[in-house]
Amino acid sequence: MNTRKSLDEKVLAHLGDRVVLKPLTRWNDAYKEFPRYVMEYLCARYVDPADPSIGQHKIDRLLNEHYVGSEGKELIKSRIKEKGEYTILGQFQVRLDASRDHYWAEVPAIGESYVRVSPSILHKFSDVLLTCGAWGTAILEYDSTYELGRKKYPFYIKQFTPFQVTRLDLDDYIEKRRLFTTNEWIDLIITSIGFEPERFNEREKYLMLLRLVPFVEANYNLIELGPRETGKTYTYRNTSSHSFVLSGSRATPATLFFNQNTRKVGILGQKDIVFFDEIAHTEFSDAASTISVLKDYMQTGRFSRGNNEYNAQASIVLGGNIDTDIKNKKPIVSYKHFFSVLPVDLQDTAFLDRIHAFLPGWEMPKIRTENYAQGYGFITDYLAEIFNRLRRTNYSISIERYAKIEGLTSRNQTAIQKTAAGLLKLIYPHQDIDSIQYEDYSLCIRHAIEHRSRVIDQLAIMAPEEFSSNSLRGC
Repeated sequence: MNTRKSLDEKVLAHLGDRVVLKPLTRWNDAYKEFPRYVMEYLCARYVDPADPSIGQHKIDRLLNEHYVGSEGKELIKSRIKEKGEYTILGQFQVRLDASRDHYWAEVPAIGESYVRVSPSILHKFSDVLLTCGAWGTAILEYDSTYELGRKKYPFYIKQFTPFQVTRLDLDDYIEKRRLFTTNEWIDLIITSIGFEPERFNEREKYLMLLRLVPFVEANYNLIELGPRETGKTYTYRNTSSHSFVLSGSRATPATLFFNQNTRKVGILGQKDIVFFDEIAHTEFSDAASTISVLKDYMQTGRFSRGNNEYNAQASIVLGGNIDTDIKNKKPIVSYKHFFSVLPVDLQDTAFLDRIHAFLPGWEMPKIRTENYAQGYGFITDYLAEIFNRLRRTNYSISIERYAKIEGLTSRNQTAIQKTAAGLLKLIYPHQDIDSIQYEDYSLCIRHAIEHRSRVIDQLAIMAPEEFSSNSLRGC
């Protein structure tokens, strides 16, 4: 019996209602615009893996009839008005308008930000609708008689069915972990994020897990530099709705921190992860001020705008490309230091010293069709919510008892503890620091030291009078 088949059978036996056959979501390239967790929810609900075509046709019909593209907004609003009600599929988010003592739903599918919502929906799904929002289907009604402050607000969400997990049991997830070996569990996690574990060696699997540490460890700062098409963006875009990908665009204080016009907190206060994709092409508005605030946030988890101070838990991930010798899996030698590929404004040693780990993306293989998952993995949104819950568990205090390395700066110590904590949450959520095997625990510590050392090595090139490349050697 091959490894993939035996793992799939074990996964189905113990996790049947929480997993999906990953290749089922890839039958139609036209659906790439949908988050993977949306397609996986639909596949888990409608598709029989033994005979997928019938279920796939149902999904085709559902999306064709109820998903609204940007060009169809006015047509759908007209249908809601003329028919009295209409079912649409899309993303929904609710906010409290305290000045009017009213809840409003934002419905991008029809371009409306002031849509009334049933109190029963809020009662049932407030945890998700009032935070990151949710994809789902909703029945919208039209009532031209409703007014508030002499203004009409005719659209009303009568019924809502989310495509995402809204309730889950972390304790049950932890208990299920006990049924799998360490290697089986790592392979299950990698399959769950969309990759085929049999195509990667042990080192590459651990680097994939390092990519996931920001999902489970709050206020974690990671950088990955490597060649294109190794799965960086794919991972952060598709693993969780709590992740936000900022793709080579303009990063403003309003986007990141707080929008003074709308009085809304920026993405650092809304998401678990902010991934700066193509960081070399990211332009920072009012760079000195923005990076100063970001630098302080990466150290303290707080930022100030005006007279107000805000706490946030978003992890920061910087992703960039670096010219690589693919055959030998190492950067070409023309770089004085690897951080030279970053925007000049980010080549600040005080900023870079706040990065907890440097993932060597040049060691990752380019993703080809055969590298995508072939077996069963956790439904993406289920795993995303588990990751979100794991952020609330604090391993660092326990780890400090065993990973207190004499002579380290506080930043080095914190970086090592946070990376190790994240890896332990991912691989051994069922263990505590007192029960885990020493060799397993020490492996996570060694990875944490290695990836923090890579940061220090580059800083030592940039500022040899302040940093020593030997400071973590022998730890």
